[in-house]
Order: sequence, then structure tokens, then C-alpha cells
Amino acid sequence: MLKRKSNKTDSRTFLRSAKHVPQHIAFIMDGNRRYAQRKGKETVWGHTAGVTAVENLLHWTYLAKIKHITIYAFSTENFKRDPLEVESIFNLLEKMLYKLSNDEKILSKKIKIRMIGETDNLPEKTLKAFKDLEEKTAGNDKMYLNVALAYGGRNDITQAFERIAENAIHRPDQSKEKKEDFLSDDVISGYLFPFSDEIVPGVDFLIRTGDEHRTSNFLPWQANGSSAIFCCYDKFWPEFTFKDLFYTLRIYQRMTEERLRDEARRQKKVEAFLAAQAIE
Repeated sequence: MLKRKSNKTDSRTFLRSAKHVPQHIAFIMDGNRRYAQRKGKETVWGHTAGVTAVENLLHWTYLAKIKHITIYAFSTENFKRDPLEVESIFNLLEKMLYKLSNDEKILSKKIKIRMIGETDNLPEKTLKAFKDLEEKTAGNDKMYLNVALAYGGRNDITQAFERIAENAIHRPDQSKEKKEDFLSDDVISGYLFPFSDEIVPGVDFLIRTGDEHRTSNFLPWQANGSSAIFCCYDKFWPEFTFKDLFYTLRIYQRMTEERLRDEARRQKKVEAFLAAQAIE
């Protein structure tokens, strides 16, 4: 878990020299309500500022050549909040989706936008706005934005295995396949949200703003690979800036380099041990 220090990173230098850039960054966008409270504003003001930060993020991550972005917009647990706050969040989401559908700067970047989550729990207007945007960007492949909405990671895994079991019952011939073919990582990933041929790939870098040290049931399958890095960042989400993105990318780069050095040292020790055993 790492916090922000004084940032002297030159983002242009980073773009020219970075050796390790994550292909998939996931964001737990925490702190909208606390940011509003600190500013003496209503909660909806904080969520509005958070939406603006999301729109900015698309431009910044495109510049950084990040291929996949997943944002935690609304969890299944968030339905327990005050109904008026929940309604205001969905209203803001609808406005954001409409804006993205008509933003030529965004559309020119060829970003494919998809939703992951329990669609049955969404307001009809929100779902329609999402479906329209998904259709409009379906042919894009320059960059991918996954919006986790009405999403719960454990529910995602549960529904995936329910569908796998149902498929096995209706297609008993599959049970004769080798275990590694029937329940491989790729097969399981294919049953997770969204329901399409293009799966959400493994997460390289998970960033949580708001100085909270919890993953909050977010992408438990995709964000728990052996090389996934988790960064707890101390700014509230609406405060997250272009410089903050590149500072966190520096964190990712440093931690990746440390991991690779450790792996190289371990490999040398193994090789030395095997060589000594061969001599004996």
C-alpha cells in the first residue's frame, strides 16, 4: 500500500522512457462523498466532480497508451445507500453516457465502452443509455473502457460457475474433455461479465483513491494474478489529476522492476544449486 509523495515526475519523459506500462488499470474511485463534505457541499456535488474526473481520465490514459481501463462506478452494495443519492448517481451516469456518445474527442479515440455488472438491477433509462453507447462503440479497438455498474465480484464468479454447470448439464459431451480444457483460466474468464467473446483481461495495476485499504469485492478474479499490483492512493477521486496518474505509473514501474529483479535473483540461485548438484 503506497501513498503519494511530492511529485516531480515529468510525464513526457515517462512516456518516452517507460519500459513497463500496464496494459490494464482498474480504478476504485473512492472519496466523492468525503470530498464534498470537506468542501462543505452536498453529496451530489462530489459525485458530479467524480464524473468529470472519469471523463478526464479517458484522455489521460489514452495519452499514456493504456489499452484497458476498468472503473468501479457502482457496486451492488451501493444500492443500500439513501435512495435519493442512488437516484442522483444514476442520473449523473446517464448524463455522462449521453455526453460520451456525442463527444467527438472521445469518439475519435476509438474507445470501446462496455458495462460489467448485474443489468437486471439497473434503472431502465440507465441501461438504455449504456446499450446505445455500447452499440455505438462496438467496432472500436484502440482502447477499452469497462464500467462496473451494479457489480459485485463474488456474484460475478458465482454466476459464471452457475452458467458453466448449466452448460455442462446441457452439453454432457464437454464433461469428457480434459479438466484443463473444461475449466481453464480462459474458459472461466469467458463466463464472467461482460457476456461477449472479448473477456476482461487480467488487471496489471489496481488503484484505489481515498486512502482506503480495501478491494471492496472488485474484480476478485481479474485483479488477483501473481503480478497484479495494488496501490492505495491518498487523494480523493475528484482530486485525481494528470500528474497523479503518471506518479502512480511510476509506482507501478518501480514495483515491476523490483519484482523482475527478485525473480532474476531467485532464478540464478536455482541455476547455481542445480549446477552444484550436477558436479557432485
